[in-house]
Order: sequence, then C-alpha cells, then structure tokens
Amino acid sequence: MTERDKPRKPKAPDNPFHGIVSKCFEPHLYVYIESQDKNLGELIDRFVADFRAQGPPKAGTEEGGAVLPSCADLFVYYKKCMVQCSQLSTGEPMIALTTIFQKFLREYAWKILSGNLPKSSSNSGGLTISSLLKEKEGSEAAKFTVDELCLICSILSTAEYCLATTQQLEEKLKEKVDKVLMERINLTGEMDTFSTVISNSIQLLVQDLDAACDPALTAMSKMPWQSVEHVGDQSPYVTSIIMHIKQNVPIIRDNLASTRKYFTQFCIKFTNSFIPKFINHLFRCKPISMVGAEQLLLDTHSLKTVLLDLPSIGSQVLRKAPASYTKIVVKGMTRAEMILKVRRS
Repeated sequence: MTERDKPRKPKAPDNPFHGIVSKCFEPHLYVYIESQDKNLGELIDRFVADFRAQGPPKAGTEEGGAVLPSCADLFVYYKKCMVQCSQLSTGEPMIALTTIFQKFLREYAWKILSGNLPKSSSNSGGLTISSLLKEKEGSEAAKFTVDELCLICSILSTAEYCLATTQQLEEKLKEKVDKVLMERINLTGEMDTFSTVISNSIQLLVQDLDAACDPALTAMSKMPWQSVEHVGDQSPYVTSIIMHIKQNVPIIRDNLASTRKYFTQFCIKFTNSFIPKFINHLFRCKPISMVGAEQLLLDTHSLKTVLLDLPSIGSQVLRKAPASYTKIVVKGMTRAEMILKVRRS
C-alpha cells in the first residue's frame, strides 16, 4: 500500500473556542493602551531631562559619535509592550498600540534628535587677505566646536539606528497582528522622519565646513592678481582652506566610523558645494595677469590634490576614496583648471 492509498486522518475541526477569551479582554485592553501612552510620554520626558542633565556625548571619549543609549531603551520598551499586547490580542488593540508607537517615534525624532542639533549661525564676514593671514587656528571662521561636531555625528548615528530598528519593528508588528489587519501597519512616515534627521545632520556638517572656507575664497577673489610677478608656493587662502579641512574631516570621519556610507555622503555633498563655489570665485579674480593665472593654476592643483585625499586625510589607515567621489572631484577641478588655462592664454 502506497502512502497515497493509506487512509488519512481526518483534519481536526477549528477550535470553536480559539480567541474567545482574548476577545472578551479586547474592550478592556484600551485601558492598557492608554496607560502605555502615558508611560511612553513620561519615558520621552525622562530622556529629555537626562540629556539636559548629562549633556551631549563628549569628543575623545567612547561616547563620542556613538548611538544615544536612550533609543535602545525606547525600542526595548516597545518590544515588551508588543509582546504583552499580542499575548492578549492580535486584533484592533495591536493597531491602537502601533499608533502609540508611531506617535512616540516621531516625538523621539523631534525632541531628542532634531531638537538637540546645534543651530547653524554664520559669523564669517568678508575677511581680507591680511586678516586671513592673522587668523589663528581658524578661530574667526570656525562655527561648531569639536563637541558640537561630535554631537551632530552622534545624532546622525542614532537616527540611522532608529531608521533600521523601526523597519524591523514594522516587520515584527505585521508578524504578530491578524493577517486581515497587516496592511494597516505602516511605519514609512516614521522612517522618513529619521531619514530627514540624517539628511539635516549631514547638511549641518557640510555647511559648517563650507562656511569655514568662505573667508578664504573671499580673500582669494580680492587679491591683486594682476600684480603677481612670480609663481611661488600655494597662496595663503589655500593653506587656510586645507587647515579647515584637516581640522573638521578627521573628527567627522572618526565619529562616523560605524556608519561609513554617511561619511561618504558628507564628502560628496561638501565637494559638490565647494567646487562650484570655488569656480564662481575664480571668475571674480580679475583683472588677472598671465603670472597670476599661473599662480591660481598651482593653487587649484593643490586644492584638487587635497580634495582627492579628503576621505582619508589625517588618517593612519590609507583607504582608497570611493570612485563616485573621485569622479566628482576630477570633473569639477579639471573644469577649474581649464578655465584658468584659457585665461592664461
């Protein structure tokens, strides 16, 4: 007798009592949901108070650039709530709990992350070449302190963690809830909120370095290029730009070590901002002599070399820059060199 010929055991009928007990509890589970709303509100308030009391992560410590511990606490609490609720009901109360989760993911993003990003404030005026030469350690052009740069990186890293964990949370909620309710669980809006925090953090880092370089570019455009008599070493404005790059980039790279792709994004965004600005200031360098154009060509080559090395500048570990980044630098700075070669001729 084959397996197919063997008499099959009749399928047991669905348990008519399945879910009856939990269905009885469902109307009362909203009391539980409301209590979690209150508890999570208090938890967020505690995170805010702790951040104010303890201050941001300090540069040069293990905390520097690290994920804020409060976000792990939040998701641990979420997991506990989800497990408790799903043991009693996988129906509408789970949807109500998801709505509460969404509310406090947004609050965490606003109050703990976005709310603690340093404010950007430009304090760099139009410096002359003489004031540029007197600039000490970038004090006139620097905007964010090392601790502030470290904080931005920490908030960025935390937002990345929240983004990835929110995606996992959505998957877990869909596993727990009744199949007919799965489509109502959608945390895309909350993931977008964390993506916005990441973008804003990168933009702050770019703007800070950009603004630090602005006085040097202004000084470049005000130099008497028609009076240059011989080509020498790189000009003071180039030295100033390189100094700011060497000050900021290693700090940012070290504090984004766990999220390398966003450090690469920072490098690309800075270069995409700096090179067009540099070319724009090149056009302002007039009148210009042939020797002046030669000096600018040498300066441009120096900046090109530094920009190509920017991702690993000041690092003991030499790592080849991503091809996408190198392509942007070569294309942009080659255009600058061509402009000067035309003006030289």
